[in-house]
Amino acid sequence: MAPEDTTPRIVTTVLLPAEIGGTWRVQIVWPNGSVHYFGNFSRKQDAVDWIAAHAWLTAAPKAPPTARNDEH
Repeated sequence: MAPEDTTPRIVTTVLLPAEIGGTWRVQIVWPNGSVHYFGNFSRKQDAVDWIAAHAWLTAAPKAPPTARNDEH
């Protein structure tokens, strides 16, 4: 595949409800690929609600400003 055929991808954090041992947790997959688990929820909906309240964690990072060439 030629470089011009590739689409740049922005990797973001992923939040998923996960049932582990009868307890619901939030699986957090960070942009670098590491995985962490957060919380102990009795219901899946509680984990989903936590994810909804923390959706900002999954926002794509803002692209740095591009350099401008003001030479005339």
